[in-house]
Amino acid sequence: MVGGRETGNETYVLGIIDGLASLDDDVELYVYHADDPAVQAGERIHPRHLLRASSVSRLSVDLPVRSWTDRLDVLHTTYTAPIWSRCPVVLTVHDICYTSHPEWFSSRDLRVLSASVPWSIRRAARVITVSELCRAEIIERYRVPEDKVVCVYNAAGPAAQPIGATEARAEVSALGIDPSRPYILAVGNLQPRKNLVRLIKAFERLIARGIDVDLVLVGPEHFRSDLVQQAAANLAGRVHLTGYVSSRQLAACYECANVFAFPSLFEGFGIPALEAMSHGTPVVCAKAGALPEVCGDAALYFDPLDVESMAAALVRVLTEDGLKTALSVAGRARESGFSWRKAARETLAVYREAIGQPLAGEAAS
Repeated sequence: MVGGRETGNETYVLGIIDGLASLDDDVELYVYHADDPAVQAGERIHPRHLLRASSVSRLSVDLPVRSWTDRLDVLHTTYTAPIWSRCPVVLTVHDICYTSHPEWFSSRDLRVLSASVPWSIRRAARVITVSELCRAEIIERYRVPEDKVVCVYNAAGPAAQPIGATEARAEVSALGIDPSRPYILAVGNLQPRKNLVRLIKAFERLIARGIDVDLVLVGPEHFRSDLVQQAAANLAGRVHLTGYVSSRQLAACYECANVFAFPSLFEGFGIPALEAMSHGTPVVCAKAGALPEVCGDAALYFDPLDVESMAAALVRVLTEDGLKTALSVAGRARESGFSWRKAARETLAVYREAIGQPLAGEAAS
């Protein structure tokens, strides 16, 4: 996942690794990578280079063999388990929205997910997912015993790092965006699930009402990204598509934004919302998927299928200073309740359950 511009999936892997490394525990981490190592070697962290670039080869040969040669106690993968392993497998499945909305996926991705994920869930000793909503969906869809599926919440990614105003403005300028102009920020792959075409239509209504603001869309091209590009074509100079950006550049985008919009039709968690909150940027988001579960009362919600509902919410935050301040304060407080250390501690407990060891006694932090 790491190094392939997998956005949320990559943030998850690195977050769990950092969290596990921070625990006062005797766990040793063998971190397998195909390209450059994602982490530095340490006393308890052992990067291991895999020989094959093909995911099929990794799952059928490399990881199974490593489970023997490295004498692993547990092997943790995302979405797809290896064909065989000497040790129990813990599987993270962020969501299964491909079952309810196949139209959001390419035919290739849909075939792969539909074949591999159900098999992997059955094979795994434990399944981790990232919200109670997704946990319930996995249990119901695949008839999985309730005690096999565990919810472990994510936290904000590296883009939550603090950044000074001067540096933030310089980073934003380098992306071709004028930081002196107010802008709405949206973050995510350019794909139908992110609902960016409706956001652009809502933005057009803001312009029609005389609100002087720009729209910045941060994220790489993905399945049907052409739909977003077509929708933005008539708004040159007002809609900015940055493509993939670094964590530091993304932190700058959050820091300079007037409001963060999250119009997604479904999110299994929604890491960008927490990243925006960490910078004090007010969050306006869809009442869909796990976003209400994650954002709580720290966001202003809209109907993601209703362009006018979306536009009205954005207008309120852009024009009501009291609301903007309240959301900013509530967002910072909400984001502080999530941490990768906490997620790692809960993940480690799942590992121990999978291999039949007693749970650790470390207190929550």
